[in-house]
Amino acid sequence: MRKRDAFTIDLFRDYQPTSVVDRFDGEQVKAWSLGGRLAKAIAICIQDSGMSREDIAAQMSEITKSNVSRTLLDAYSSQAKEQNQISAVRLAALVAITGDARPLNALLQEAGLIVVPQKYEALLKRERARELRQQLEREEQAADAQWKANR
Repeated sequence: MRKRDAFTIDLFRDYQPTSVVDRFDGEQVKAWSLGGRLAKAIAICIQDSGMSREDIAAQMSEITKSNVSRTLLDAYSSQAKEQNQISAVRLAALVAITGDARPLNALLQEAGLIVVPQKYEALLKRERARELRQQLEREEQAADAQWKANR
């Protein structure tokens, strides 16, 4: 067994690649219900944006062509007011304004889905094509084996 060189720095020892999927830490958005988790996610998204709620509300109003007020944003981000849940259109506007997809991922977690940046779509298509090609190769090999066995 080779001795480890104690004088050479391991450049990759502490390396952690950045995540492709923006997610909250599970404890950050822990709640009793999906609506509660979404409300927490919205609150953190707004807080982390560095923008005022008034500015976010004004931009959401412009994007959705509907009246979104600070009071409404307060309701969307309150677990106590789960009856005032954000619509999909307004959630999409919030994500577009803040550039933060974490609320969408918090919402989609139950469905086993994630939101990834559009720039990765071609890579996902490539990987799916590889999977399909491998599946076809396995089917071809199975058919060849069956053909040889039946001769």
